[in-house]
Amino acid sequence: MKNFKILDCTLRDGGYYTDWMFDEQLVRNLVKSLDTSGVDIIELGYKSPIKGGPYRKCNDGFITSILREISINSKLGFMIDVKDYIKNNSIDYILLDRVIHDSKISPFSVCRIAAKSNEIEYIKEISNYISKKGYMIICNLMGISLLTDKQITEYKNITDNLSLEAVYIADSYGALMPKDVKRIIKKFGITGIHTHDNLGLAFANCIEAIDEGADFIDGTVLGMGRGVGNVKTEQLIMLKNGTVSCELLDTINNIRLLKNKYKWGQNSTYMFAGLHHIHPLYAQNINAGVISNSKLKSALHNLINETS
Repeated sequence: MKNFKILDCTLRDGGYYTDWMFDEQLVRNLVKSLDTSGVDIIELGYKSPIKGGPYRKCNDGFITSILREISINSKLGFMIDVKDYIKNNSIDYILLDRVIHDSKISPFSVCRIAAKSNEIEYIKEISNYISKKGYMIICNLMGISLLTDKQITEYKNITDNLSLEAVYIADSYGALMPKDVKRIIKKFGITGIHTHDNLGLAFANCIEAIDEGADFIDGTVLGMGRGVGNVKTEQLIMLKNGTVSCELLDTINNIRLLKNKYKWGQNSTYMFAGLHHIHPLYAQNINAGVISNSKLKSALHNLINETS
């Protein structure tokens, strides 16, 4: 198996359960254990103007204070959603400058730009603008399982002409199977993948992506992420290094306390959502309620009608 790089996004994707609020010591231990495990990029959250906890904002000063006196070899990253910076069908540069400062005065060195298929026209302009601030850029196309080859080709035509660290696809609905991953990675030369585990295939999909040439693989500790969650970072580390450290095992135990509270992970609701391309937040909200099996079944089938 070829070598690959690991991007951990526990705090960003896991923030969908905690409203992007995490205990300071947990974050410090998480970052230290991921760093010593050789994780290449640690994505600490969003830089977003949308309301939410501190890891929804990833203010430079806040992150610097949290990680004070910690020596880190891993690169630190954040994500932005294209839609948050579009106003009247144009890029809001004033807002971008207010939220994203020059990398020379920031603890971050990597920016991931996430776009839906109807937003890819803005990728080039935003990527070039943020790149001039000194950041390495990753582009991320969401909802890949619903897109046509024509839409993916349009995305690739844009990103092929940019200087990027990686060109990602995101299995936002957890609907891809290994054969789908193989075809997309091979046909379009995609270099990074973000998986969700609705069908229990997240790890298998990552292995398929690596085998087909992907260089970057996302994971989250104990799979903590929106809806069902993601491939586990510890699985990727074990695959790459053959072992995990005691420090990472301690971090896993701390994250397990959050899992006991928020209860992400595989169940029939999330599998149903993956098979029918139901948005993960819909399934997450249904899963959080205490309802009868008959009402659960009715709610899920109603969602099929609403999203089809």
